[in-house]
Amino acid sequence: MVLSLIPVPSPLPRRRYPGDLGLVAPGRVFSLIELQAMARDGVLQQVYDACYLPVGRQVHTEHRAVAMSLQIPANLEGKLILGRYSAAWIYGIGFAPPRVTALIDHKRRAGALPPFNSLQVHEVTLGRFDTVFKAGVRVTTPLRTAVDLAFQPRPSSEEWPDPVAVLAELCADSSLSCPLPLVRRAVESMIRVPHRFKALERLSALAA
Repeated sequence: MVLSLIPVPSPLPRRRYPGDLGLVAPGRVFSLIELQAMARDGVLQQVYDACYLPVGRQVHTEHRAVAMSLQIPANLEGKLILGRYSAAWIYGIGFAPPRVTALIDHKRRAGALPPFNSLQVHEVTLGRFDTVFKAGVRVTTPLRTAVDLAFQPRPSSEEWPDPVAVLAELCADSSLSCPLPLVRRAVESMIRVPHRFKALERLSALAA
């Protein structure tokens, strides 16, 4: 089976992505059951949820961004930004959270989420340079992601990543250009933000 010749179907065909990423999702060509069978047979590798890539292809940031963005419903396209745990995972840090963590600027209206969706949406204030596009998908920058994780409370469930561990790994990755001192300066500049001192304590503990 030559998967490189197969069109890339998508459950959300509305969005266009630059280039052919080679991702395969349930749609016109294959059903989810067929894709799962091909994954068991070693033909496909799972990227996220029902989105797959042929075995042998390296999974890049853009693959993870597109795969996770397929969870965003049509009425929220263009409004939501993948952030926090989801953004960290897109950058190759930590494991994928059990629910997609998305952000929306407080100046925009989110609209209703469909029932049984896998989104966790947070209303935030976003700066002009807090987001980037990965294959057409809007994601918080590594620096903004690190700052958000500095404030992120520890989860009560082990299904979720540890924000401190993810933050440490994110800051240690030189390719992402968000070292601890830079993250600390960013948090220090955030005047009158709740839990700022706790975030600074977390960063100090990581730097010790």
